[in-house]
Amino acid sequence: MADENKDENKSSEELETDQRNSERAKISLPESIILIMLSLSADTLEAFSLWASVAIDIGGIAWIIWLMAFVFGLFVSLIIITWAFLRNVHGGLIIKRLLLWFTADILTAGILPIRTLALIIAIWLNNRLESENLKKTLTLLSKIK
Repeated sequence: MADENKDENKSSEELETDQRNSERAKISLPESIILIMLSLSADTLEAFSLWASVAIDIGGIAWIIWLMAFVFGLFVSLIIITWAFLRNVHGGLIIKRLLLWFTADILTAGILPIRTLALIIAIWLNNRLESENLKKTLTLLSKIK
């Protein structure tokens, strides 16, 4: 209730600034596509290399390939977490969830596409929460004008 009163006391300029910031805080489609492609490639590489290491183990070389794919997956996870941190994806709440999901991905040795699913959920949550903030700001703007 106190938040609503605080928002109603804002001037139209402050509300328009909030509207622009909320639109800017959404994760854009190109960003989403690039990150999902990166994440999907890491998950696919990990899954296929693990399958190959189990199915066709030729002198332990397949396990080395899986280990390289696993390290690549960790590197991709680090890129995504760094991007989310620098982008300030919805105040750190989603970053904590990404860390939890990526830990689950590490524990399953990359055989499930957890990284990609976590990223898609994080993007959806961030954009949905920002849309709610934007709708609230637009409603207050329409009351003023």
